[in-house]
Amino acid sequence: MENIEELERKIIEVLKIDFERSAGANGTDYGKIDDILNMNLEDRNAFLDRMAKENKIAYLNPVNGRMITLPKRNN
Repeated sequence: MENIEELERKIIEVLKIDFERSAGANGTDYGKIDDILNMNLEDRNAFLDRMAKENKIAYLNPVNGRMITLPKRNN
């Protein structure tokens, strides 16, 4: 298994592409993240929850399911 920092970097890279494409309006589907992490559901959710608590990612809750995005920055 890759180290945690490398996995986080890959996730943020995918999220950044989708974030820039939609100007932050849409999130990224869990499928893209699952391809990177290759973990069971419980471990994946714990990994993503930790990243969210550290403000590295954020959750979006649209009508048809939960998605992941980068946190919006107030500059």
